[in-house]
Amino acid sequence: MSDIGAIRDAGPIVRVFNPCHGDQAMRHFTFISLALALTAATQPTSALADDQLDLTLEPDAAPAYKLSYEEYRLEELERTSKRSRNALIGTSAAAAVGLLLVIPAASSQCSSVEVGGESDYQCTSAGDTLLKVGSPLVIGGLTGALVSGIILGVRKGKMRRLNDSFQPTRTRAVQWEERSSRFVF
Repeated sequence: MSDIGAIRDAGPIVRVFNPCHGDQAMRHFTFISLALALTAATQPTSALADDQLDLTLEPDAAPAYKLSYEEYRLEELERTSKRSRNALIGTSAAAAVGLLLVIPAASSQCSSVEVGGESDYQCTSAGDTLLKVGSPLVIGGLTGALVSGIILGVRKGKMRRLNDSFQPTRTRAVQWEERSSRFVF
């Protein structure tokens, strides 16, 4: 009989909240089911009546503080802007690797040949391979860097506006104050 079958035979169905993911969750589930199976095997059957079986598993302790919506939003924006920054770094690195492959291939492995009044490029097999591998890296890396840079800028702007709503400060721009008829810095 499997561990799950022993749990089902042991009594009422108990739902377990487990915040763990992946292998750790499987280890916890296996350990709990093994403990329940051993408990069920060592107890007399009369002690396993539905009203006597008290199995309570509590989730990990919740954080001691509660966040307001603005604080939660700020933490979420910080987390997502960190992800966007990492994407910007990764795609920029991919573009740099692509350029490191394309530039030497184009400069030393390829040559311009004029045939019938039209110029054409002929590359060696190594140069052709480097261009085929490097060109998508350059195009994809630059496109990804552009997109993730825009997303990062938008998220940083939202964070800045949210921080300004917490502690409004005077603007740094020069403004015309009508009451005193002068520029205010």
